[in-house]
Amino acid sequence: MPEAPGWRGIQRDAAPRADAAVAAADGGAGRRVDPCAILEPSQRDLVVARVGDQSLTLCDFTRRVNSQNPYLRARFNAPEQRRALLQSWVDAELLAAEAQHRGLDREPEVRRAVIIQLARRLEQSTRDAVPTPTVTDAEVRAYYDAHRAEYDTDAEVRASQIVLRTRADAERVLADVRAHEADDAYFRAQARARSVDVPSQSRDGDLAFFPRAGNPTVPPEVAEAAFSIERNGQILNRVVESAHGGVDHGPGFHVIRLTARRDALHRTVDDEQQRIRRRLVNEKLNAAQEAAVTALLARLRGSTAVSIDEAALGRVRVDAQPRAAEGGVVAPPALMGGPGVPMPAVPR
Repeated sequence: MPEAPGWRGIQRDAAPRADAAVAAADGGAGRRVDPCAILEPSQRDLVVARVGDQSLTLCDFTRRVNSQNPYLRARFNAPEQRRALLQSWVDAELLAAEAQHRGLDREPEVRRAVIIQLARRLEQSTRDAVPTPTVTDAEVRAYYDAHRAEYDTDAEVRASQIVLRTRADAERVLADVRAHEADDAYFRAQARARSVDVPSQSRDGDLAFFPRAGNPTVPPEVAEAAFSIERNGQILNRVVESAHGGVDHGPGFHVIRLTARRDALHRTVDDEQQRIRRRLVNEKLNAAQEAAVTALLARLRGSTAVSIDEAALGRVRVDAQPRAAEGGVVAPPALMGGPGVPMPAVPR
């Protein structure tokens, strides 16, 4: 294994970055923005805290605050929360210094973790160096035309039903529920008590939204009848017979109540151009970043001797049984670098 830098140093160098922000150019490709940009230049090097010979600048600490979970970040407006975050950095520095003093940074597992962190950092810096691509209006139009189904939505209605096995039973139920037409709860209760269509009966007769042509759970006869109802809450004044009403795969007789209506929606390319542009920019950017990393690896493979002993590789044995206490290095919580726990500072 090549000589690796000190564990403490690489952990500082791999400090969490700020969350990706949407850039204004080209509709907004996700790009990383340095939170230190919000600070006055004269403030960035102010030292917030020192532990031994290590210091944490205002810029470093601002990055750590803004690398926290975005849904929890607002809590750091409170001084006590900022102090708690700062204290976790102090604790991390103290533990890291003691770990180095005890020689833990020279253990093989820790050195391997350093190599992994270095590889991840180089890969990320390679990705970050890729410029934001441009997307032309013609590309936006081409994407829109190729995905028209996503932007045109047919009209839909929502209805509830009570399904009976015979027309006579359905006519009696129809007369009953129409006498209570204004009472939505009454129709639901009757559907739950009387309907023989189990799927909709378990939902108090609700069929959810469906188009005029129906769907696998709504026969076309029922869908067409539901579309003919004029207002929400109205019960169709006739029983609808369907060839496959969900009753033992035989005919069913449906009492139908309209509950909601949703108009057809047509979104133009002008309506969608920003979303499409953002999507295409991100797709191009991701592809370019992958290509950059692939090219870097190809160059490194071409300039570095790499050998693999296939026979030795074949002798690897895997213990697939989990153990109550697995060995290996587990970093203390203050050094994990997760939400709310910063890593040690970048040395200046």
